[in-house]
Amino acid sequence: MNWRSKTESYLEKMGDKIVLHPKKIIFFILTLSIFVIAQLPSITIDTSTEGFLHENDPALLRYEAFKEQFGQDERIMLVVQTKDIFDMAFLERLKELHKELESTVPHLNDITSLINARNTRGEKERLIVEDLFEQWPRDEKELAAIKELAIHSEMYKNLLLNEKLTLTTLILEPAAYENVAVDDLLAGFDEEEVSSEEKAAFLSDASKSEMVRAAEEIAKKFTQENFEVFVAGSLAVNDYNKRSVQKDMQKFVKLVLLIMAVFLFVVFRRFSAVLLPIFVVLLSLLSTMGLMALSSTPITIPTQILPSFLLAVGIGATVHLLAMFFKEFNRHGVKERAIVYALGHSGLPIIMTSLTTAAGLLSFSTAQISPIADLGLFAATGVMIALLNTLVLMPAIMAVLPFKAAKPKHLEKSQKMDAFLKGIADLSFNHAKLIVSLSVLVVLIFVYFAKDISFHHDPLSWQPDDSAVKIATSLVDKELKGSVTMEVIIDTKKENGLYSSELLERIDAIRKKAEAIQSENYFVGKGWSVVEVLKEIHRALHENRQEFYAITDNDALIPQEFLLFENSGSDDLEDLVDSRFSQARLTFKLPWMEAGRYEELSQELTVLIKEELGSEIEVTITGMVPLFQRTLVAAMNSMAISYVIAFALIAVMMILLLGSVKTGLVSMVPNVLPVVMTLGFMSMVDMPLDMFTMLIGAIVIGLSVDDTVHFFHNFSRYRHEGHSLQLAVEETMVGTGRAMVATTIVLALGFYVYIFASLSNLVNFGILTGGAIIIALLSDIILAPALLKLLSPKDEK
Repeated sequence: MNWRSKTESYLEKMGDKIVLHPKKIIFFILTLSIFVIAQLPSITIDTSTEGFLHENDPALLRYEAFKEQFGQDERIMLVVQTKDIFDMAFLERLKELHKELESTVPHLNDITSLINARNTRGEKERLIVEDLFEQWPRDEKELAAIKELAIHSEMYKNLLLNEKLTLTTLILEPAAYENVAVDDLLAGFDEEEVSSEEKAAFLSDASKSEMVRAAEEIAKKFTQENFEVFVAGSLAVNDYNKRSVQKDMQKFVKLVLLIMAVFLFVVFRRFSAVLLPIFVVLLSLLSTMGLMALSSTPITIPTQILPSFLLAVGIGATVHLLAMFFKEFNRHGVKERAIVYALGHSGLPIIMTSLTTAAGLLSFSTAQISPIADLGLFAATGVMIALLNTLVLMPAIMAVLPFKAAKPKHLEKSQKMDAFLKGIADLSFNHAKLIVSLSVLVVLIFVYFAKDISFHHDPLSWQPDDSAVKIATSLVDKELKGSVTMEVIIDTKKENGLYSSELLERIDAIRKKAEAIQSENYFVGKGWSVVEVLKEIHRALHENRQEFYAITDNDALIPQEFLLFENSGSDDLEDLVDSRFSQARLTFKLPWMEAGRYEELSQELTVLIKEELGSEIEVTITGMVPLFQRTLVAAMNSMAISYVIAFALIAVMMILLLGSVKTGLVSMVPNVLPVVMTLGFMSMVDMPLDMFTMLIGAIVIGLSVDDTVHFFHNFSRYRHEGHSLQLAVEETMVGTGRAMVATTIVLALGFYVYIFASLSNLVNFGILTGGAIIIALLSDIILAPALLKLLSPKDEK
């Protein structure tokens, strides 16, 4: 007796014990499940850019170090469009909007607009740093003077106003830390760094969403004719995606449950066979989500597929068990015997399909993208919970429920389906060479196209074209030359290292040369640093004459100018330099683009910075743009690794299950074909690999192998019983083909529900995965028999 026979015998014995003690088993599993499910209210949602990376990712660590020193670089931008921003009535309303935002938006560290924009000027020997509208204009003459200051300010241009003077922005800076005022935490600009024990948590994604939604409400309130308010910025993009996740998850679960209910009723024609599997898979899903809450793992854009995925996958195992149960129950009418029979005949392939599916999913657990690693871990965990509930809880519940034998007309329909499947088996067997030849041709064609597939990461592109934040971001990029930032930290590694006119001139040269960068694919909209502050100070100290808008060439004056600025009451230096004047922050404003397009721009800027600063100055590049880039690279690496791991793990399992290296490897061919065809199709229609479509390969290998396991397991059993090759294929198709078709339909439909998603990346994921699963079924029932015939010795045919 081999290990497969021993396992089947053990499962039958387990069935005997289950039918003897069903109530105890039900009580134990439900008690444990309820405890875990009770954790669900504490689950969170995170769609932030930082949330895509692991806590120890070098790019994320650099970004967090930047935030500790300089605060948040992400901003909420309220863009106000009008005919003329220097109209008195418009400015009055802008001031009201500014005040309401300042008093209402939570977690706000600072707000900057034309109303309080920095205006540095000299008055005799005094340096005055005040708001642009420190004194509200009493007439058109005073307004004209303010307008003149604004339109000639280098800092306002493409930041607070556009060239046409039809757009102005209110920039909301979030607090760096959660529930702790920045001033309280840092206790002043010239204090030493706080210890690690004193550090609070960075502002959470939930708090950022609160800010965005408060800002949106105020924007709606103030929008009127000639005062149209838009909300833009990366925080607004992330929040839109979060709301889509919240809305779509509920919708998908309802749709999948409806599909499952209809499907189960059509297959079994019994309400008990509808309610019992749905109860089992729902319990498995809720238990998995409860474990996520218990481990403080948030729901993210990738992990939002988990509920509908687990429902669709979990139902497949219940169908195979119920199919065998009713086959035996309809024959003899003894429920207990049918339960034991079902576990003995379907238990092993159900275990193997669960293990192969889990293996495919676990290939994501090593991903460099944190949400994808979470998806792999918890999806695999959910599959194993569903396996336990299917093989233990469901038979226990079946043991206490009453069942009736099937009606004769239902059995007649089943026989017609068997005849159809047998016909497919004969077709495949009799035209094996043609089918294999055509399959090879198809693979070669799709491989040719698949080699040109490109990677893509752009959370904004997932949104529909009429999305308000997408429209607003496009407007900001066009009129204000950029909506995201790249941050450069210039570290002299010595106290007061910034008191050098030569270094400051080089930093200014970098800014000027960067702002001149412009190509068909990208541009640098604006750059700024502490240099702009020093220029403003120098000009103010020279009777506000524009020709003195420059860096002093006297190094001894630099610390004096900084001191005058600090004594003026402004705290703007905190955002631009550290307290020791050893580090300076250089910010570049860039348009929102697909992450891959930033690579060339980043390289150009890196070369420019190194040429100007040399090797003696340490330079760190961080901010939203580098995080986008790192996410893309991590996704590419993760995909390659996950595909190899998934294939290797599943191939080993198939070899062990089938007891033959050759048969095991042959069984993998139908599972690789849908992946190759999907990747080739994506390239044909110019659909890039993104955070979701990259998941398809490992998921499809893991899911499609389920049908392969059932097919080859039953095929091997019939061959061991002495059946001919053709008869073994026919019996396999009749015995397990119906369940294979049924589970494929529910799986495919379970993924096709994503066509109703709000985000396009999910729509693409659903279409491609559903199609790949159907191709996998066709490969199993058409290509697999043909391969078996051609690869078997002639005397065995």
